[in-house]
Amino acid sequence: MLKKIAMMSVCVGLLAGCATTKDLVSKVGVGTSHTPFEQVLKAHPDLKSELNTIEIRQVFNSVESPNVAQVMVLQAGLMDDSVSAIRTIYSFKLQGNDWKQVDKKEEFKCGRGKNTKTFQTALCP
Repeated sequence: MLKKIAMMSVCVGLLAGCATTKDLVSKVGVGTSHTPFEQVLKAHPDLKSELNTIEIRQVFNSVESPNVAQVMVLQAGLMDDSVSAIRTIYSFKLQGNDWKQVDKKEEFKCGRGKNTKTFQTALCP
């Protein structure tokens, strides 16, 4: 839990310290809906309590006036011997002044079986 808090603090510190990031954050939160990142965190309340390795990455299609975003959540070190990691990719589009989720794709990296190297959409055996 302390690792998560420390990692989140570092991420927030890095995001808060960059003038370009501040400009981007002010542009992506244009409407009444939350930013794509905030929407994903709200959809994944388990990220705050699960004891595993978590990577969250938000990418926009441009720095100025972005209208497409993607948020990737990678959970590894799971307490499941058949699944070693889960990658969930959310796609967002700016519609009017609100960010709307348009797609969600979940992939699994199996801990055993034939394919243990790459992510796949099929559930692990």
